[in-house]
Amino acid sequence: MVRCSHLRYAATAVLAACGIAALAGCSGRANVGATGVAPPEVEHLWVTVEQVWFASAADTPTESDTGWTRKTLSTPVVLDLANVDPGTLVPLVSNLSLPAGSYRQLHLGIADSGDRLVDAARAVGLEYNAQVSLSNDAGAVSRSPLELPVPRAGLTIPVDLTIQGADESGATYGTGDVANLAVTLDAARDVLTYAYGANTGYILSPSAVVHDAAQSGEIRGSVDTTGLAADHPAITVSAQTPDASGTHHVVVQRRRVASDGSFSLSPLPASKDGAMRYDVVIVCAGADTVVVREVPVTAGADATTLQPTPIVLTPAPTVHVDTDASSVDLPAGTRVEFFQALPGREDLPYLIDGAALDPLTRRLPGNAFALASGSLLVGTYQGGEAISFAATAPAGGSGGYRVGSAGSYRADTLAANPVVVTGTSSRPSTVTVPFPEIAAGGRAGRLTVNLQTPAGRYDRGFITVMAGHRLMETASVDALVERGGGTIIVTGLPAGSGLAPAAGVPYRVALRAWNSRNAAGTIVRVGGTASATLGDGGTGVLLLQAQ
Repeated sequence: MVRCSHLRYAATAVLAACGIAALAGCSGRANVGATGVAPPEVEHLWVTVEQVWFASAADTPTESDTGWTRKTLSTPVVLDLANVDPGTLVPLVSNLSLPAGSYRQLHLGIADSGDRLVDAARAVGLEYNAQVSLSNDAGAVSRSPLELPVPRAGLTIPVDLTIQGADESGATYGTGDVANLAVTLDAARDVLTYAYGANTGYILSPSAVVHDAAQSGEIRGSVDTTGLAADHPAITVSAQTPDASGTHHVVVQRRRVASDGSFSLSPLPASKDGAMRYDVVIVCAGADTVVVREVPVTAGADATTLQPTPIVLTPAPTVHVDTDASSVDLPAGTRVEFFQALPGREDLPYLIDGAALDPLTRRLPGNAFALASGSLLVGTYQGGEAISFAATAPAGGSGGYRVGSAGSYRADTLAANPVVVTGTSSRPSTVTVPFPEIAAGGRAGRLTVNLQTPAGRYDRGFITVMAGHRLMETASVDALVERGGGTIIVTGLPAGSGLAPAAGVPYRVALRAWNSRNAAGTIVRVGGTASATLGDGGTGVLLLQAQ
C-alpha cells in the first residue's frame, strides 16, 4: 500500500488590513461566495444558507459560546448545487468584519429540512429548506428532504485565513483590503442514501474546500458527444494536481459537463505569473478517458480555453464494480476511488472516479458502480490551439484500475497493483478496498454514546457520527431503541491534537429511528446538541435523547 496525508482541504488567504508589525484591535473584511456540484442523477440539490461563521482555532465546537465570529444573513441564500452557473460564485456574505488574527474554520449554518420553511426557500418553490429532486426513467420528479449527517449541525470547513492587524503607528484599515473566499461544496458522489422501510432518506456529506478567489483562475472547454450512445452516462471533468506526498493526483475542482457539452473549472488556485499548471481529466463511463496535460492558469486573468473546438469523445465499454465482503470493516465515511496511470512511465495515477460508500451496507451506490473499460487519450495543452491526442491502454490494461480509499482526517491509501474490472450491472466485479488509515499525527479514538428512547416505540435505527462537514461513522442501534436505550461505543475514530490543534477533533452524533410497522409515519431524526472532542486521550462521551 501507499499511504499519504489527506491534504485536499484549505487554501491560504492573507488579508493585510492594517500593517504587519503588531495586532492591535484592528479588523478586516471578508466576502464569501459559494459554488458546487451535485450527482448526475439529481435535477436539483438545494441548501439554504442562513449563517456564516469564522473560528480562530481548528477545534472550536460549533456550540461554543466563544471562539466564533458569527454572521446571520439578513436574507438566507438558497443554493442549487446541481445548477450553479459555471465560473461564478453565489454571494453568501459581503463586507463581513473580522477581528485581526488567524482563522482555521468556516462554518455554514444550513436551514434544516425538518424545520419550518423559511421565506427564501418558499420563494423558489421548495417544500423543504434543504431538498433533493430526482427524476425516474419515466420523467416523473420526486422531491425529498435533504438531511445533514447531524440535523441542524451545519457544515464546518477548514480554512487558512490571516487578517493582519494595526502597526505601531496606529495605521487603520485601508480601503480595498478584502479577503474574497470561495467555498466549493462538491457533492458529485456524496449524497448518501439509507432505507427506512420502503422509503429512502438522503444525507448530504460533501467534499468541501475554501479557496482565495483573488488568487484563482479558470479553465474552460467543451466536448463533442456525437460519437457516444444517445443515453450515455454523465460526463464529469476535473482539474488535478499531484498530492503533497507525490504518489498520485488529487482533484482540486470537479464539474459536470453541461447538456451543450461546455464546462468550466473554477476557482482554481493560481498565481499571477501563470506558473500554476493542472492536468484536466474528462471522464464518462461510456467513453475513453481524456487527459489534457500542463494547462496553465493565471490568477485574475481570462479563463484558459483548452482548444478552439470541442474535444471529441470516443465510445468505450461500460463495466461495473462493487466492494467485496471485507468492506463491512471500513469506516462509514470512506470514499472509494479508482485510479489509472499510463503504462511504463513515472507519471502519477489520475483519479478517474469514485464514490462515498453506502453508510449502512458499506457497498458502492446501487451495488454496481459504473466505469469505462477503454483507453486513455492523452495530449498536452498547446496554448489554446488544437491538441494532438494519443491513445494508450492504462497500466493493467483496459478496465485496469488501482483501488484507493480516502476520508476526513485519514490518509489517502492506494492499492499497490491494479485490478481489472469486467463486471456487468447485474454481476459486478468485486474489489478489496484498502483501509484508510488515520492521518499522520492522529490516533484511534473511542466515542461512547448514551442513548435514551421510549421503550417499544421504535424497533429500527442507527446513529451517525459527524466531524466538520462529513459523515464519519454509523452504527446500528436496533436492539437499543427497541428496549428504550442503552450505551454504544464507536471505535476507530480519528483523534488527537495533531489532527485539530490544540484540543482534538470535535464530533457530533444523531439518531435516526423508526418502527418497521409504519416507517414513514414514525421516523425521527434527532441531532445531539453538544460535541465531544477526541484529543490525545482518545475518548469522549455524548448523550442522545429521542421522544
